[in-house]
Amino acid sequence: RVRAYRPVRLARPGNPRGVETLTKDLSAGGLRCLSSTLFPVTSGVLVELTLSSGTEPVTARGRTVWLSMIPASEQFDLGIAFTELSEENKRRLSVYIERLQSQTAASQI
Repeated sequence: RVRAYRPVRLARPGNPRGVETLTKDLSAGGLRCLSSTLFPVTSGVLVELTLSSGTEPVTARGRTVWLSMIPASEQFDLGIAFTELSEENKRRLSVYIERLQSQTAASQI
């Protein structure tokens, strides 16, 4: 898991109106993000994750595995596990995470 603040769009299947927010961290298996909309645990979620501007977003299906209310706000922290991710999107996500990890390691030297 690597800390990353990237734009992400979350939507419920069958509901095209989504929530635009930011990730807090990423892994090959899922992400943590903020949301002003409640996605109850086990909710199906469509994810569009922008890794870098000017590139196609990584799209995945996922489900909410945990949530917590952020004190003194109307925001939630959501943990989302990917349930469907194409091989191409897995590769793109892995490359992105490896790059972030190597940048973090280099900055700690």
